[in-house]
Amino acid sequence: MLAHCLHELTSIRRDTAEAFHYLTRWLGVFTAQVAIGLALSLGAIWMLNPWDELIMELAAEFRQAVPQATLIARWLSYLGDFLGFNAVLFVVLRLAGRAFRSQRLARLAVACLLCACLAGAAANLFRTLTGRPRPSTPLPDGLYGPSLHSSMHALPSAHAATAFGGALPVMMIDPRIGAPLTVFAASVGWSRMQLNRHHLTDVLVSFVLALTFSLPLSKWARQRALPSRATASLTTHHELATTRHTL
Repeated sequence: MLAHCLHELTSIRRDTAEAFHYLTRWLGVFTAQVAIGLALSLGAIWMLNPWDELIMELAAEFRQAVPQATLIARWLSYLGDFLGFNAVLFVVLRLAGRAFRSQRLARLAVACLLCACLAGAAANLFRTLTGRPRPSTPLPDGLYGPSLHSSMHALPSAHAATAFGGALPVMMIDPRIGAPLTVFAASVGWSRMQLNRHHLTDVLVSFVLALTFSLPLSKWARQRALPSRATASLTTHHELATTRHTL
């Protein structure tokens, strides 16, 4: 039994190292594409900022009309936390991989856990630097700069980042299983808004962060080869040329 546990821990450590190495290489190959994608995505999300106040007003009205909504939101936030969702998902996928002798499921477990960790870490770093007040904080909305106070950590949501980080890799490999998980992750994002802890745009930024890490890690879980930087550049130029020709 002890030998089996040690073997499994060694396997997890090896898979984690491989996944992280693949991720860093992938980001190195697609640096420009990732930077442009993030800039465009975050810019588009920030354009929705004027809708945040309306969404929070609707959430407040819903809390008053349906008192049970707050209790449901608290449970979703609790279940959607890292230990409540990501750790359980990792164990279930890893055990399923061993039970069905599926290397893909075993690797997917590591991809989901690593994606959640990285998305959560990025969210915590990002919100420490942006300093956006939570909706419950009696301050005008805005970006106040670096802050270590929890009341200034609205943008983005770490709960939503880790929940989407666990769900999206599964969605990209097997939508039949990933769709319910992604719906649950979205409900965790809703719970954070319903509890007056985050704005809609905070949750959307969390989704983008999780998606950024999910793309390469899901490819690693499928054991896809990584293209070279030159191949990636040629592919991008070919796609742009094809688009111009079509237009």
